Amino acid sequence: MTFSSIPILNILGKKGRSAALFVFALLLSFSIFGGALLLLSLRNGLQSLEKRLGADIVVVPYEARTKVSADTILNQGNRTYFYMSRANLEKVAQIEGVERVSPQVYMCSMNAGCCSVSLQLIGFDPETDFTIQPWVRESFKGTLGDGDILIGSKVSLTESRKLKFFDQNWNIAAQLAETGTGLDNAVFANMNTIRLLMEAADKIGWSFVKDKSTPDKLISTIMVKVSEGADIESVASKIQRKVRKTQAVKAKAMTSDIATSLSHFSKIIAVLAVVVCILCLVILIVVSTLIIGERKKEFAVLRVLGASQKKLARLVMSESIFVNLAGGICGIAIAILGIIPFHSLISQSINLPFLLPSPSLIIGLVLVSLTLSALCACLSTAYSAFKIAKIDTGMILREGN
Repeated sequence: MTFSSIPILNILGKKGRSAALFVFALLLSFSIFGGALLLLSLRNGLQSLEKRLGADIVVVPYEARTKVSADTILNQGNRTYFYMSRANLEKVAQIEGVERVSPQVYMCSMNAGCCSVSLQLIGFDPETDFTIQPWVRESFKGTLGDGDILIGSKVSLTESRKLKFFDQNWNIAAQLAETGTGLDNAVFANMNTIRLLMEAADKIGWSFVKDKSTPDKLISTIMVKVSEGADIESVASKIQRKVRKTQAVKAKAMTSDIATSLSHFSKIIAVLAVVVCILCLVILIVVSTLIIGERKKEFAVLRVLGASQKKLARLVMSESIFVNLAGGICGIAIAILGIIPFHSLISQSINLPFLLPSPSLIIGLVLVSLTLSALCACLSTAYSAFKIAKIDTGMILREGN
């Protein structure tokens, strides 16, 4: 037996003591990594939501209760539809301070045999769109043809690359990148395809509008880009006054409630993580100190056998680091298994946008968490290592401790 093998033998020989330290180390790393991963995912979700919205102002029919409808589509993926005259598009475009406008049309598929699945359907105009296409180009470089659809990341991509809506099959051109918002459960198409979808729905008796109008006459929302230097509040007020029966909502107002909820939830996570970390660290320090008191005779014998004070301190440090790293790895593994596979369920449960960081960032977070676990191990045993240097070998052996 060599001196370097003693830490492993001590850990295996004192299973109860090692298990207690292991559990606290696990909780510590779980709190550090899990809390950081949740906070980063929530922050990414809000940034993705703001990026996907893309417009400064969203104009919708007044009776649609704009804020609720827009929030539920973006954040929760709720299926809804509402319409207003397409003539409003030109009226908004002529208002001073408006740089660009683009229409969108909302539909929803049925949860019945005529459709593969019930989803939100969103039509956009590729020639004028400035909100959806930047996102689309990340996954699809081609031209979206009539009859083609784009599906969100949470919509199942079938082997046939087709989805059935209103008893007709539609070609899946691409699956879009994850956003962490309700748009991951949506389907996107150009205006001609939306018109074909409306006609298919009408044939089976599912009419979205009473007068059988098409996107040539009706739209759901107008996405507005304000000119540089123009006041968004002022432009929104002008739209309200000049375009009747509509409501103009600033993009920041649409996400403000979500941002507030996210901020509160993030603070709760951060506080809980810090409290757990502090408690675990304090307990590790106390437990390590008690263990040193119980092992005085062991250290005294090792001193008699020729072990220096530095070697004894290194022995204690090595045991602590081994146990803390093992607990840290298990704590991180539990956090990964509890968060990453179920991130969609977490998003639905907390009703907030939730987008996991990139794999490289997660790996970096793992390394940082393990480093912090090792540092906590050193910190928790630093006082114990200092006490070892003060051991009076002769007195301890005479007392029989």
